[in-house]
Amino acid sequence: MKWLTDTSIGPQSHTTDRFIMTQLEDPVTRPATKLVTGSVQTQGQAALGDVSNEPVCTIVSGDPRIIELCAAIAVGAAVRIVQCTQPDSISLGISGPVLWGSDMAAAASNQNYPVDVLVGPESEASQLWSLASRMPKARVALLPSAGQWLGEYLGLWAMRAGHGHTLAICATAGGLGTTTMAMLLAHAGTLSGLRSVLIDVDPHSRSLWPCVTSKAPVGIGWEELAKSGGALAAHQLAETLPQLRGTSVLTWTQTQEQEALEEQLLIRLLASARQGFDFLVLDTGRSSHPQHQVINQFVDRHVFTANNATVPSTGDTVLCGEQRLHRSSPDQTRIIGTFPINSRIIKATGRGELLDSFKSRALRQGLSDLCLLPQGQEQHR
Repeated sequence: MKWLTDTSIGPQSHTTDRFIMTQLEDPVTRPATKLVTGSVQTQGQAALGDVSNEPVCTIVSGDPRIIELCAAIAVGAAVRIVQCTQPDSISLGISGPVLWGSDMAAAASNQNYPVDVLVGPESEASQLWSLASRMPKARVALLPSAGQWLGEYLGLWAMRAGHGHTLAICATAGGLGTTTMAMLLAHAGTLSGLRSVLIDVDPHSRSLWPCVTSKAPVGIGWEELAKSGGALAAHQLAETLPQLRGTSVLTWTQTQEQEALEEQLLIRLLASARQGFDFLVLDTGRSSHPQHQVINQFVDRHVFTANNATVPSTGDTVLCGEQRLHRSSPDQTRIIGTFPINSRIIKATGRGELLDSFKSRALRQGLSDLCLLPQGQEQHR
């Protein structure tokens, strides 16, 4: 692993523009159009940036009314939308949902084209429902009344399309050093060349900054995201979150008691983060999270932190502050390793610079032995 050396390898910069409307049939020479607060502007292809990791849907239509409505809905769902006016070209590497406008939907019924949703104004309901009856998998969205449903449909697909590996860490008791371990794991991802973020979703948290640094870096927190409704594209999120030595962190900026996170805000944030980062570490706090059903939709792996007295009855578990288990563990519990809070960590935390503890090779090796970073990622970056 690269981060086992003393040289820090930071993540590469990725600047993208999610909500660019592009012409599918000739992406090199045709101009792009970008939705900006309800209007469509022409923009050169050079502004496209790297969007290979972003969720993309396709709208097959030449009707500007349908395109504008669908583009506005896609913005709210954090999905980039690509326009296609030549149905024969949709076989060229299309991924994601394919929407057909009512002006071109008849072509979809006559050919073996992918069709997910037929969209059009309510005045053309009869035509769209008639076409859908001949396409068993096709759905119908009559706009604008079905705009909310279409947004939820695209948003749910985008949520599942994110590539970022998500690790949730749950403590079985307080004072185990769970937040410390979560921060160190996230930074280990950064040093491995992954775009990494630590997300504080502990319902009892009063900001994790005091645990990791004496001076919080500049950037937005949960308070600002709540005011914005969480409507940030993946690249915007990565650019506006505070970073600690290259590792992004989302927590509360204030240290007083906070209100519970709204479910929709949490969904939008995690969906966007999975698209904008390679490795997400969620500090979920103690015991069962009140929104665990939402969080579980995004998580690739759950890990508990425990001591000898609080080993859970099931699941992967890290013993914190313990060198070995003093009793046999339950049959469905797997002890994957230990995380001792050594003197290096204690001294670095006391100085307000937790990440200084990475100077310890023993610490780096200990984190590596837990095998909690995404497998195979660092070899490809």
